Amino acid sequence: MKNAIFTICAKNYLAHAKTLGDTIKQFHPECDFTILLSDEIDGEDIKCDYKIIESKNIGIVEFEKMSFQYDVIEFSTSVKPFFIKKLFNEGFEKVLYIDPDMVVYSSLDFLFYHLDTYHAILTPHLLKPYVNYTGATTEEELLFVGIYNLGFFGIKNSAVGINIADWWMQKLSNQCYADKEDALHVDQKWMDFLPSLYTNEVLILRHPGMNLAFWNFHERALFKQNNTFYVDDTSYPLTIMHFSGLDADNAEAVCRKQTKYTLSIIPEYREIFEDYVINLYKNDLERLSIMPYKYNYFDDGAGILKYHRRLYRGLVNEGEKFDNLFSTNAGSYYSFLEKNNAMLIDNDGKYKALKKTYGKEPAIFKKVFKALLLFKAVFGIKRYYLMMRFFAIYNRFEKQTFLVKK
Repeated sequence: MKNAIFTICAKNYLAHAKTLGDTIKQFHPECDFTILLSDEIDGEDIKCDYKIIESKNIGIVEFEKMSFQYDVIEFSTSVKPFFIKKLFNEGFEKVLYIDPDMVVYSSLDFLFYHLDTYHAILTPHLLKPYVNYTGATTEEELLFVGIYNLGFFGIKNSAVGINIADWWMQKLSNQCYADKEDALHVDQKWMDFLPSLYTNEVLILRHPGMNLAFWNFHERALFKQNNTFYVDDTSYPLTIMHFSGLDADNAEAVCRKQTKYTLSIIPEYREIFEDYVINLYKNDLERLSIMPYKYNYFDDGAGILKYHRRLYRGLVNEGEKFDNLFSTNAGSYYSFLEKNNAMLIDNDGKYKALKKTYGKEPAIFKKVFKALLLFKAVFGIKRYYLMMRFFAIYNRFEKQTFLVKK
């Protein structure tokens, strides 16, 4: 029986993927492990002993379009079912996907055994209901990102598994955005459909040692006994830990996305966090983490912004077509924007992280508020209300195709 495990990352996350690979090799040396690179090696010396396949080489028909329309996270998640289908076509019978920022702490055999009975495996963000919720991530945020965390996913090469992969591929080819307005959260939100679409054929795995992460620390108890980590009780060894949002230079903070926990507050986690950081640096984190993402740049080196990707999305939805999306030559999308005085260049990165540029409460806000107050005073509350309604619709770049229309 051929089983496969894979992860997906850009070059800057290769130290994480290699660290994951080391732990998979420890428990499953017999299992095929692949790093799918949502990027291009592009002449870089990546120094990796594990099998790496560039996503451009797995047969995605609309590869250029997908790699342009999505940012690095969106694109990395969009290729997941395409690679699953490739593994199925190569004869692998059971496939596990594991995020690169995860670590395996015990055998995964029981997951492969579950795939004897079920065709897919999902792990929920939360396992317990709370009247007085105390988690580090709000319940509203979990409603947005999805009930299940796709840092882990298991699937079987069966008629049902193939159908799931085909359905997912079709959705992610053009609907893998992180976009609250459209109720999308990359590949993950689509999985909310799976239990209702496939009912008893999908396992909702309620193992507390699976996908342990900051969003469920409040409901699970980690402890160590006889050199083994367990979660809640000794029936549940820690199997996969998810170090989502960890800043390796500030492990004390646990995660960039929350402020509830530090390692001083949850000292039972200190050992695994500190060991993880040590292993990341052993796997060349310092050098790999600064490698550029190939699909973040036009071919003249100009950075591709969210503005470029989302405006392109809006234009495509309205029937426009462009070839050679990364090109700056005549007839390209780039030249189309230039011709319409709508090409935005951000060589110093000011527009990528506005908080870093202007601060959390920039002085310019006060000027904007004064301008809005003036508008209300001159035109009245009714026109102010209508203007706000207008901007609520047209604040998205997808809706601003009028910028480049004749």
